[in-house]
Amino acid sequence: MSKSLLRSLKTRIQNTQRGLSIGQRRIAPKMEPRYDYNRKWTMPAAVKLKATTENQAAASGTTTTFKLISYNILAQDLLMEHMHLYLDRPQELLTWHSRLQKLQREIIKLDADILCLQEMQHNHLPLLVQRLTASSGKRLEYVFKKKTGKRTDGCAIIYDSYKFKLLHQRAVELYDASVPLLDRDNVALLAKFRLKQSEEPKEVIVATTHLLFNPRRSDVRCAQVTKLLNELRHFATNSTTDKTTPVILTGDFNSEIESSPMYLAQAQGTEPSALNFKILDPGDFTASTFQDAWITVDYIMHSDAPQAKHKLQVISVYLLPKIGTCANAGNIPNYYLGSDHYSLGAVFAIV
Repeated sequence: MSKSLLRSLKTRIQNTQRGLSIGQRRIAPKMEPRYDYNRKWTMPAAVKLKATTENQAAASGTTTTFKLISYNILAQDLLMEHMHLYLDRPQELLTWHSRLQKLQREIIKLDADILCLQEMQHNHLPLLVQRLTASSGKRLEYVFKKKTGKRTDGCAIIYDSYKFKLLHQRAVELYDASVPLLDRDNVALLAKFRLKQSEEPKEVIVATTHLLFNPRRSDVRCAQVTKLLNELRHFATNSTTDKTTPVILTGDFNSEIESSPMYLAQAQGTEPSALNFKILDPGDFTASTFQDAWITVDYIMHSDAPQAKHKLQVISVYLLPKIGTCANAGNIPNYYLGSDHYSLGAVFAIV
């Protein structure tokens, strides 16, 4: 693909965006607006086998629960930079106006209490939050960390301030000039919340990240995971009591489940500060994105620390679509979905 042709395609998409912004509309095919592809909320079998009185109480509504969604929404600047990846899609589907409508519809349908976003372009965040607030009736607030360097996107955590009080936040730059492998612009964002509607004080840390994409640099991702875990341990541990706050870690790890970075993320320990993350099972033969093939690189995981004051109980998980379903639905973004990743979700209780 020549550079001149790519420039021409980018210009046409930008012109399409301008036309949409002044009221012109393309007519999409008359198709049923299906964007969930029969995805279901379900309690994984592994969790069912370990059902306890506590999680039964949580499921019955006697314990406060909250829903969390994690989503790489594809920054528009990155789409334009890597236009060669999306040449097989109608140009009008690639404008931010078109994708924002689909993302907003999907996020509103999922009705999350906490929304973790990767590839959130900084100048698009205020409008997205404004639209979600207007449509949901929630009082949404957010924290954000932009990537280092010249990138315009980063990680955001949007939360319902009716339900959560933000206690602390920490932006983590996965760049360290003193470590050769930590030479990239990736970041993570950590936020500590207190549930407002709980009978007793209950706190949870929510963290989200987006690791390096390069498939050949698993070593870099391992270094990034190591730094992130160290930051999380310090952020979660009370230096006076050695008790830890339960942690939910989400994001686009650009790593398959059997890879070294994901083994490292799930490393188990017995020391007081060990977080002992467990990855939520998104379903068998499922995928979260297409990278030469349909694969899963996006995850939600939760800590199971030996010294935690409270525990996170998984109530249900939003299963990813089957690989066959992804293939039949076609490449994304498309007429129904606004990103090149599928969203992930889970309902938790603090017990």
